[in-house]
Order: sequence, then C-alpha cells, then structure tokens
Amino acid sequence: MLRDISKIVSANKAFFLPYLIFLFFCAFALLLFDKEGLHIAINQRNHPFADVFFKYLTYLGDGRMLLVYVLILLFIKYRFVLILLFSNLFSGILTFILKTQVFDASLRPKKYFENIYELRLVPGVENYLQNSMPSGHTATAFCVFTCFALMAKNKNTGFLFLITAALIGFSRIYLSQHFLDDVFIGSLIGVLFALLVYYLFQKNVQNQGLEKALFKNNKP
Repeated sequence: MLRDISKIVSANKAFFLPYLIFLFFCAFALLLFDKEGLHIAINQRNHPFADVFFKYLTYLGDGRMLLVYVLILLFIKYRFVLILLFSNLFSGILTFILKTQVFDASLRPKKYFENIYELRLVPGVENYLQNSMPSGHTATAFCVFTCFALMAKNKNTGFLFLITAALIGFSRIYLSQHFLDDVFIGSLIGVLFALLVYYLFQKNVQNQGLEKALFKNNKP
C-alpha cells in the first residue's frame, strides 16, 4: 500500500513537492512564533484589493461548492465524481468530529482577541466565534484540489492546484476566520483523505461503467 501511494505521490511531484514546502514553512512559523503574534502580523498587512480577492476566493473552499465541482466532473469521468465525493465525505466527518468533540472549546480569532486586540475585519464578512480547529474550508479546498491534481492528465497543473488550495487556506487567516494552525491541520486532513481515497479506487474499484461520463459513453 505504502509503495503504491509513494508511486502516486512521485507521479504528482508538481503538487506534492510544493505542498511539502508549504507544510515546512507553516510548521516552522508555528514553532518559531506564537499563533497570536502570527495572526496579528498578517492582520496588519492588508489591502483593499486583497479584501475583495480573499472575500470571494474563500468560497471555493465552501462545502456547497462541491455541487459545482461534481457537475464539472460528471462531464469528465464518473470515477472522478465518486473519488471527490468519498474523499470529501471522510474529510468532512473527521473535521466535524475534531471541531465539535475534540477542539470544541477552540475560539476563532474575533472571539479570541476580544478585549485583547482590535482586529481589522474585512467589511461584509460574517466572522464566526467558535470551533476554530481545524479549518473546514481549508480541508475541503485541499481535498478538492488534491483530487483535481491526481485526476489531471497534465501533471504540471498540480502546481496551480496547490497554489489555489494554499490561497484559499490563507484567505481563512486573512479574513480572521482561523489561525495558521487551523489551516495547517485542515490541509493535512484534506490531502490525506484525497490521496487515500484516490489510491483505494485505483487499486480496488475496476468498473468500466465508471470510466464513462455524461454524454460520453465511450471509454477514453
């Protein structure tokens, strides 16, 4: 199993190599600085364009966007639809359990800094107060875009998928919806479930019907 997963990772270096760099810098920052200081430092660096950009980009990690992603994949391959749905299902379940059972007392930045530091909040964004760890939007984004990278014929596009997922994760910090450690853990959950479900389908599910697509019944 590990050997097969290693082969998948190796075949998708354009995604996983920069992702490892992403994890390294996140871990390094979290070890070197406290999460409060990191969040304040990011919060102090803002721009009107970034406000609008991240306000709308963050929706790509919303669970409701899965319907859009599924509709797109229906025209490519049914197998991909199932991989996306199952990986996000398991990712979502674990995220929900961690949020509500394990880290249920974790506060979001707005509540955390209440009476301590006045955060600069982006206008028009509803900031939540509880269940900060882990970031659900980040888990969804990394799960979805890891799947896209694994499914893509052109493996070089993996870098673009990674950048998109990372920007969505950063949007959660920029909008003061989450801390860096929430995003770090969320990304791990999304990537690991996407990789595991993709491997299981490739290894164990051999159904010619799944190679078809909407309005495309011939095997590619």
